[in-house]
Amino acid sequence: MLSWVIMACAETAFATSAESPPLSQEQGNEPAHPLGISANPHADSVDDYVRSELARQRIPGAAIAVTRGGKVVKAAGYGYANLEHQVPVKPETVFQSGSISKQLAATVAMLLVEDGKIALDEPLKKYLPDAPSAWDGITVRHLLTHTSGIPEYEWGKDFDMRKDYTDDERLRIVYRMKLEFVPGSRWNYSDTGYMVLGILLSRAGREFYGDILKHRVFEPLGMKTAGIISEEDVIPNRAAGYRLVTDEIKNQKFVSPSNYKTADGSLCWSVLDIAKWADAARTNALLKPDSWREMTTAVRLNSGKAYPYGFGWFIDEWGGKQVLEHGGFGSGFTAQLSRRVGDDELAVAVLCNRVGIPLGKMTRDIMAIYEPELAVSEKPIEDKEPGTTTRVRDFLARATAGKTVESDFAFLQGGFRQERMHKFAELLASLGELKSLALLERRELGDDVVLHYLGQFVKTTADVRIQFTADQKVSAFSVQAR
Repeated sequence: MLSWVIMACAETAFATSAESPPLSQEQGNEPAHPLGISANPHADSVDDYVRSELARQRIPGAAIAVTRGGKVVKAAGYGYANLEHQVPVKPETVFQSGSISKQLAATVAMLLVEDGKIALDEPLKKYLPDAPSAWDGITVRHLLTHTSGIPEYEWGKDFDMRKDYTDDERLRIVYRMKLEFVPGSRWNYSDTGYMVLGILLSRAGREFYGDILKHRVFEPLGMKTAGIISEEDVIPNRAAGYRLVTDEIKNQKFVSPSNYKTADGSLCWSVLDIAKWADAARTNALLKPDSWREMTTAVRLNSGKAYPYGFGWFIDEWGGKQVLEHGGFGSGFTAQLSRRVGDDELAVAVLCNRVGIPLGKMTRDIMAIYEPELAVSEKPIEDKEPGTTTRVRDFLARATAGKTVESDFAFLQGGFRQERMHKFAELLASLGELKSLALLERRELGDDVVLHYLGQFVKTTADVRIQFTADQKVSAFSVQAR
């Protein structure tokens, strides 16, 4: 799976231990649904799996929707939308979308392209003339595909989550950031790029991009719960967000209102409305076929190699079948939408109210209940580069000891910085000594190589993923306990 690369930060790269006690008794949605959603022969196994994950990962509550060929075949809620009032989750419960909203921002971009108001390959400075000269080579396409070189912003360093900013203030901060690479030469996930994109879309469209979404996407599709996050508005069935701090569930951190209006992840919705969005993507609704083709085609880097990301969609292949997906984190929330495309498309959406949960694995596990050929292969493959595996072991040992150095890294995706390595050292040390690494997958992503290992540590088993550039620098890594 590709969505791991957006999790490379100390707060989110590790799943909770399998030994974590249940947070609360889970509440399923077994009765017949008033909307007439059909019963499913797999209901018991899906329910059992989701409940077990909520207990294992200490997730307060979650909602899922499963669609087949555009029809909702299962929608259910589990656990609590609000722990303080013991309100159970139901399919109508509204959660934050996290970065799934990037594909909605990309849809607005393509609507404006079709309107002739922007062009994908025009210089960004045509729309943002005050941008620095270093941005001369950046295009709208680069923003959409995370290939602009604009680095990931950091709360507390670049922006204060408790402070409101105008668009001009945001741009001034971003303009001071040094590009990580020549535009188009690499791929690096950038919330900052989508923040800039949202400002550009609002200016080119002559109205707030969230209003364009409302009038041209949500209303035509009948998505009644979808909209820009607002702490001021009364939103029926809204879930509360949570985080895990030193093994204790806490409420989400405060985020000022203006920080909920950027295009990198500022939507809220229910799984029932995500199902409507997934069906719109399945049927190529709202946009011309060529526009959808652009959105779901892997970006071509300057080297000529493709990186499997389109406009707001990761592009993958499971069991020989194409999958389009995206996940994301919000303040106290995690979200994931995965679609196995085809004539009889299978899509799974999961929303939960705890930040930092690897929901990509959950959506794939649920999809594999319906289509076993989509299951993750656990069979090790031949390790034809034992020297590289030795380097991985050495890197993990130095990371555990806090002895990595800046020269180890090209850059690290997801806002990771070398100064955060002490957090990784603590987390790696908590797993115990590394006993073995078994290679499960090797793949090329653009000019980089990604290795996925099953790591046996003294205290747990974990998925270890590490990404190397052509000059053997680390560009991403994660360790997720099973």
